[in-house]
Amino acid sequence: MKKIIALHWFIILLIIVYVIQFLGNTYLTIFTPEFMDFSDSFYDKFILGYYTQFVALGFSVITFVALFFVQKALLITIKKGFFNKDSAAKFKVAGKLFLVSGILSMLWDFILLVYSKGEPYFITALSSDFLLLLIGFGLLIVADYINNGNTIQQENELTI
Repeated sequence: MKKIIALHWFIILLIIVYVIQFLGNTYLTIFTPEFMDFSDSFYDKFILGYYTQFVALGFSVITFVALFFVQKALLITIKKGFFNKDSAAKFKVAGKLFLVSGILSMLWDFILLVYSKGEPYFITALSSDFLLLLIGFGLLIVADYINNGNTIQQENELTI
């Protein structure tokens, strides 16, 4: 149980880092410093122009919401024990959100890779998207284990 508590606090730390990053990015978008004040010709090189930077923000919001579901699932696990349907449901939602975020990010980065004619940055971005997919599948598997364990625990209690 100590490891789950440590993981719970780590997820809370990730949520705090996400909030700080989001506030920093919002501040830089609204109050753009001189060295980031690019001309319109600079943004013409991007697919959606100035608004290209906001597409990744949408994927980040999906990942942020998934982190909240993981945090809630871990909190339920700490309070009610390992095998319960509530934490399994939260893990399943978080896994699906991570999968959606990973798939959308991967598609977007692939489009950017094709549009940029093979820039190395987008190749490395694809690997982080693949990691999101793995986390999503992992959470779905954990949710199935929790559901199976819950069923076995209920049958064991009925047998006694």
